[in-house]
Amino acid sequence: MEHLFSQKGNFRVVRLSEADARAGSDHLKKLRELVLENEPMYPNIEEWFDQKVVSGMKSSERVGYIGYLDEKPAVSAVVKRGEDAKFCHLRIKKELQDIHLGEAFFTLMGLEVKRFAKDVHFTLPESVWEKEKEFFKSFGFVKAIKAGHQYRLFEDELRCSSPFDRVWKAILEKLPKVARAFFMNGHSLDSKLLMSIRGENARKVVAGKKKVEIRRRFSKKWTGCKVSIYASGRERCLVGEALISRVVVDKPESIWERFHQEIGCTRKEFDRYTRSLSTIYAIVLENVMPYRKSISLSEVSNLTKKKLRPPQNYYILNNNINWAEAVSMGVLLQSSFGTQEPVLL
Repeated sequence: MEHLFSQKGNFRVVRLSEADARAGSDHLKKLRELVLENEPMYPNIEEWFDQKVVSGMKSSERVGYIGYLDEKPAVSAVVKRGEDAKFCHLRIKKELQDIHLGEAFFTLMGLEVKRFAKDVHFTLPESVWEKEKEFFKSFGFVKAIKAGHQYRLFEDELRCSSPFDRVWKAILEKLPKVARAFFMNGHSLDSKLLMSIRGENARKVVAGKKKVEIRRRFSKKWTGCKVSIYASGRERCLVGEALISRVVVDKPESIWERFHQEIGCTRKEFDRYTRSLSTIYAIVLENVMPYRKSISLSEVSNLTKKKLRPPQNYYILNNNINWAEAVSMGVLLQSSFGTQEPVLL
């Protein structure tokens, strides 16, 4: 079980897998209750859940999600992994249908199957396709055909299928919108800056041993913004994020006197860096959130299918869409999978 993301408010999602199925966790029971609310539409759904979903979770073939609004179950989802992956189930209660949760859950399910899938499909009643087809088309599911089975007496069941590459391309295009709406495990997908920090110093930042970054040039306008941290040099990876709580501009001597215990370097190193400068910028970092596992430049480039140029100082992410996608993907990777199953890393 793992908390995946919390919407700005009191919404959170929990991922259910093998441990939940074997222990019969409370989250699994809540997921079952939500799924069984679809009984009028799908008369055999209880049998499907008990025999297919639970056993699939035990074998890691399936994964479930349950979303809580103010700690009340409100969203249920099930995905089946494999070459021919399936988005088995997604139901969002009406009061939550206008905050992009459908896009967020399709994104999570897409990440869940990325390692395996060549194609993705799902089935749905014809009436749902007619009502929501623009949403499904926006994820690459461009048409629906009659399925080989029918769950309800008076309505056809349709099958939608798409190559996974097409679905993945749509997910990447939607990441900025999802990023603006959600956090994941406390990580924001809406960082304003990507800051390059020398590998050793970046590690000190995420370890809490370095709380002030010194720069020759910067701007106070970034005070209060989230910054994603890129470890430069040999490491070349995303390692975490922080909040820029203050930006102090002063003489090097004054900055050293005020922050020397938090800069993370010796006086000799500081003097070498600030030599001949009349003023320098002290960037005070708070609320540091290290990633569970750093994401290398090559990994995130492969995932986004974009050539990424390492930042020399910092990038403004609103002006660099490729890196904005990469940073969002890095956060998603931290939150989508437990430590025993690093599917995409």
